[in-house]
Amino acid sequence: MSAQQTVGVVRVLAVDDDSDSRALVATILTGAGFDHRSAATGEAALEILAEGLPDVLIVDVNMPGLSGLDVCRRAKELGELRVLIVSGESGRDDLAAGYAAGADDYLTKPFRPHELVARVRGLLGATEGGRS
Repeated sequence: MSAQQTVGVVRVLAVDDDSDSRALVATILTGAGFDHRSAATGEAALEILAEGLPDVLIVDVNMPGLSGLDVCRRAKELGELRVLIVSGESGRDDLAAGYAAGADDYLTKPFRPHELVARVRGLLGATEGGRS
């Protein structure tokens, strides 16, 4: 089954402490047909992840308390899921830190709606055949 065929059942958790960013991402993901949940803190994200893993985790790096990198590391320890880091930081060290934390992709802010959707779909394509 292709990523296009599974879009209606794809679960995405987006984590960002900025309410405007969360609302934008929710609008984009819902409009693309994804089953979307959001969290305002890393701690809240881990509580949601404990209930069951989404197919894709989208996480902002710079959050108070538990950072997006910490959420990424802990999420990867829980099981198989794809992680997209979304951040305003785009330096080489930032990208390297994201990938070292276990991110599968990295998208810098600001981004275009179609770019976010394409990245999520790309991550789903990367899981084809690898997910039971």
